[in-house]
Order: sequence, then structure tokens, then C-alpha cells
Amino acid sequence: MAQNLMVCQFCETSNEIKYKCVNCDLILCEGCKIKIHTKIKKTEVHKVLDLKEFSNLGASETIRHLDLKDIQCSIHNAEQCIIYCEDCKVLLCAVCLLESHRTHNLTKIDEVYYRNVKELQELDKKNHQELHFYDDLVKELKQIKSVENDQYTEIKQRILKKESELKDIITKQRENLITELDKLWKPREEEMSRQLKDTAERCDALTRNKAQIEETFQSHNATTIFTASGKLDNDVPARPVNTISVQKLLFSENATLDDNKEAFGSILTIPEFRITGTFTSELPSIYKIQTLANSTNILYPLGETTIKSFKLKDSKCETTTVAKDEKVIVRDTTKTNNNKLLFTVASSSEIKCLSTFTPDSKIETFTSISPLYASGIHATNNNILIGFRDNGELFPLQEENRRGILVYDYNCRHMRTYEYDTNNQRLFTLPNVITTNINEDICVIDSTNNTWEGRVVVLGEYGNLKWAYNGHPSINSKNNFNPMDLVTTSKGLMLVSDRNSNAVHMLSMEGCLVTSLNESHGIERPVSLNINQSGQLQIGCSYRGTKDGLGKLHTVDISS
Repeated sequence: MAQNLMVCQFCETSNEIKYKCVNCDLILCEGCKIKIHTKIKKTEVHKVLDLKEFSNLGASETIRHLDLKDIQCSIHNAEQCIIYCEDCKVLLCAVCLLESHRTHNLTKIDEVYYRNVKELQELDKKNHQELHFYDDLVKELKQIKSVENDQYTEIKQRILKKESELKDIITKQRENLITELDKLWKPREEEMSRQLKDTAERCDALTRNKAQIEETFQSHNATTIFTASGKLDNDVPARPVNTISVQKLLFSENATLDDNKEAFGSILTIPEFRITGTFTSELPSIYKIQTLANSTNILYPLGETTIKSFKLKDSKCETTTVAKDEKVIVRDTTKTNNNKLLFTVASSSEIKCLSTFTPDSKIETFTSISPLYASGIHATNNNILIGFRDNGELFPLQEENRRGILVYDYNCRHMRTYEYDTNNQRLFTLPNVITTNINEDICVIDSTNNTWEGRVVVLGEYGNLKWAYNGHPSINSKNNFNPMDLVTTSKGLMLVSDRNSNAVHMLSMEGCLVTSLNESHGIERPVSLNINQSGQLQIGCSYRGTKDGLGKLHTVDISS
């Protein structure tokens, strides 16, 4: 048990202290309180409290009982104050009163004293209550600060960790790109260095022979002419064949940085196009082309109600009607994973289906997206993507209009809808043509007005907008971008037909123009695109506006 070291401040011997005199500001033992303190003159007005009680009281409750008759005047030192002036707010002695305060409003000192004490006690009580509030507020703020400090520290650490991870990712991607670039460049550099060395050696041999001949011609000794031919190499080196042509590379940069995706972009060897065949058609315009698993080729004439198979023979595109329906004008078409054709129909909610491809095959209804109208369509291995619009006017787009892409499974169950981006902005004006690439990005031709000008929009795996392509100044200097069809290659490149500019744009997976097919290749009014089973590009063209007024189908080989 701890020893009590405090002693009575009167006798200074007893440690049995029990009381505190508020006026004397002393602690007392029981004996001193009774025998000494009470006998001191004027202590009868002192306030003596039990120590336990005192410790639980506030300042306003422990105020001293003072002798109000013994207050010295601050002006007349020999006088005691006898009254209080309410007007001047000062204590007065008799001299002060007579000199200048006789007509003032006067009050007894004890009345003013106890009034002020009461006011101060009330103020002290309010302060005490307010201090409780501020104590609680301080605790609350400290708690909030502690929580938020922990939160700040934790998030900061996560940011720094993410920075480190991204640095590692960026570094790895940079290393991979440089490695890829080295693989493209180093062998060619070595081959060119070898050829340059061989060429230089041949040049040196020729230069030496030429110098010796010139030295012989300058000699004053005729016999040197007779001996020169034996000393010189009479065999002129054969001219080497340059087997190296310029390899065009493209660094296709990413427009945006996606988490854990390629930050830089990709390095491409720019492909070359070679037209391998041009076939004229009795059709005015080849609107859509599809190649089925059994190498059956299908096309759709623009604005007609027939579906035809075709063969390319003797510079002719020979067609045979396989199905006809007066109510069916094809908008877009796709091949399913079970070798059927699905197609959308102008101003209709129905998705049509063709399962056989012999004459008089029957067109059936696959499903309906009523009350919406279907536009573009594309089938993947698992899903069917359907572009949609409401049944109002196509253009201009109004706030209440609906435009987007529905995702269905093969049982015609709706899986999801892509209509707005993360900022609640529309993704599409009119999604007319749809396909996917090797990354399963959704690639869409989005028509923007009645003249079928438009853009290419590419969505990521979760429907996020990755990039949009609005044509290129080198191609669309005279005509606005008029995309009609698009396909993607096995390497992820995208081909887009641009009818009004007589061009086919080749785009990288980052949305950069790689190269193009154009009039210099003999391409006029390209409409439809298809890549057949052998990887050959087929381009269906319209007759309208061409030099010879014929519809054509071109076959094109694309170098890797």
C-alpha cells in the first residue's frame, strides 16, 4: 500500500489530512481544523471542504468566502470600499462617493459580488459543458485522423506497390519489344553487312586491276603491254544480285494505357498487297461475302432479296441463286460456329437463318429482338453480337433514341448490352457492321449520318471504349470516311472498305493506319470484304462511279 507523503500544512506533522480550506488554500488534519483553524480571526467565513468532496467539485463550486468589508480602495489607499457604482462599474470608498459618484446608480457591494458570482458560476457551467463537447470532438477528430492516416498509409503503399508492378510490366514490355525489333533487324543487318563486305571486296579487286592497267598504259617500256595480260586477272567479277528489298516496319503506339495490357503498342512489318485476280460480275454491287466451312462462297447483291453462291472462273464471278424471299433485304451477315448463316434484315426485328446452300434453300427465322430493329451482326464461338436501334428515324440521333449492341448466347438468351461508356456517353450512332479480333475486342462500323459516313469503334473485353478511327488525312483528303465493311486477319490487323475514297484501310490493333489498298492497285468503289479459308482477301465492289461501269470481285494476297 502506497504511503501518504502529504502532511497537514498547519501542524506540519500529521499525515491524516482530511480537509482543504478554500480561502487559505491549505490542507488540514482533523485536529488543526477544530483546534486551530476555527480560532483564527475571520476564518469563520472561510469555506472548508472535505478533500474527497473537493476533488469532485468544479472551480465555481469551490469559490472562497471573502471578507467584502475589507476591500481597499484602489485610489484612496487608507479607505475601504463601501459601495459599487453601476454606471462606472467600479468599487467606491466614501471619498470616491462624495467626490464624483453621488448621483450615480449605486448598489451594495455584496449584492454585486453575489450577482457576479452567480453569473460566473453559470458561465463556468456553460464552459464546463462546452469543454465536454470539445473533449468529445477532440477524441472524435483524433479517431478520424487515426483512421484516415491508416487509410492514407495503406493506399499510399498500394500506389507505390502498383507503381513498382507497372514499372516491372513496362520494363518487361519494353524488353519484349526491343527483342522483337532485334529479331526483325539483326538478321537483315548481318545479311546486308555480308553483302556490303562482298561488294567492297569485288570493288577492291576491280580497282586494283584498273590501277595496274593504267600503270601499264603510262609505261615507256613497250614490253609491259605484252606481259601485262599475264599478270592481271582477266576475269571481271560477276555482278551480285541484290536479294534484299526495303522492309517497312511500323511502331503502332497505344492511345491509352490499360492495366496489365501492352503500354507501348506493337511493332509491325508493313504487309504488301498483290492482286491475284479480278472477276467481273453481272451484279451491280457485291454487298456481302461469306466463305463457309466447306468452301462454299456466298454473296448478297445490294438491295436485292436473293442470296447467291458464286465461283470465280475465267475472270468471271459466276453466281447461282440459293435462296430468295421478297421480304428479305440483307443488312449484315455472319457465319455461326455450326456453319449456318445468320443475317439481319432492313427495318426488321428478326434475325434470319440459312442452313443449306443449294438452290431453293429455305430462309428461316432464328430469333427476334422486338421491339428493337437489328442492324449489324457477328457470331463468335460462344455468343452472337447484334447491333440494334429503336424503330424511330435513323438520323439525326435524338436523346430518346436507343443504339447499341446486344450479346446473346446460341440459345437466344440475352447476356448483356453495350450502349453507354463508363461516363454514360453513347458508344454508337448506328452499329451497322460488327466483327471481333484475336483479342476478342468488338470492332464496329458506326454510321453517323444519312450519307453513311462513319467511323470504326473498338470495344475491349468488358465493353470499354478502346479507340475510334475516323479515317486518315492521307486517304480521306477529298472524301469523308465512308466505311462499308470490315474484317480482321489472323494477326489482328483490321481491313476496312472505304467506298467513296476507293480504298481499303489496314489498321493495327491500336487503331493506327498501317497501309492501304487503293486505285493504284485497281480498286474502285470497294464495298464488301471477306477472308477465305486460305487467308486470301476478297473485295466486292460496286459498279456505280467506276471507269468501266462494272461490278467486280478482286482476290488479294497479303504478305506476312
